[in-house]
Amino acid sequence: MSISRGTFLVAILVGWGVADLAAAQPKSDAMNRGAVIYSQLCTTCHGRYGRADGPLASNLQVRPPDFTDFAWFAGRSDDEILAGLVGRSHKCMAVAAILKEEALHDAVAYIRGLSVPGKHVSLVQGRDIYQASCWVCHGRDGDGRGPAVQHLPGNQPRDFTDPEFVIEGREAEIARTIALGPAVAFHGSIFMPEWSSRLSPQQIQDVVEYLKLFGRR
Repeated sequence: MSISRGTFLVAILVGWGVADLAAAQPKSDAMNRGAVIYSQLCTTCHGRYGRADGPLASNLQVRPPDFTDFAWFAGRSDDEILAGLVGRSHKCMAVAAILKEEALHDAVAYIRGLSVPGKHVSLVQGRDIYQASCWVCHGRDGDGRGPAVQHLPGNQPRDFTDPEFVIEGREAEIARTIALGPAVAFHGSIFMPEWSSRLSPQQIQDVVEYLKLFGRR
């Protein structure tokens, strides 16, 4: 089973309720079914975002894989991943051995979508952070038109949908701006706070990768 980047990004976003960003593209039914299976059976060990940080992960003798690390999938076929699900590594999760084969394939389709090719980031966590903390200024659609804009003097929040605003190749610069705040990073707006005291470097990278999606609408 081969899944293109566009397909799995759309499927994961649709599965987590970001239909407005993905409406123009087909979603993967297998991934949506896999999302349900994952949330019901896998998060206790693998965690909400697939980062092997579920509440039971610390009690396991063998740490689960990090599904947000694309390198883990490199060269692994679906059959090889499935063999791990029902093999020795999952003896403690006997339910994997009794699930229908199509359910297992759906779960694999979903976990493949938790990573981004060539990256070690989580679009889902980036989306959750953005929708919890950033949208009030930058807008739900990333267009810089959040409800707080009317109360901000001077420069308005960044419009991430502007085709002239490019993130690809400037990830470190954008991450530094989020971490330190624009005022420190490049003498920019004093109204955007620094986030390094509240977000980890990994979480900031997740947000940066998520912001790219606004420019692809």
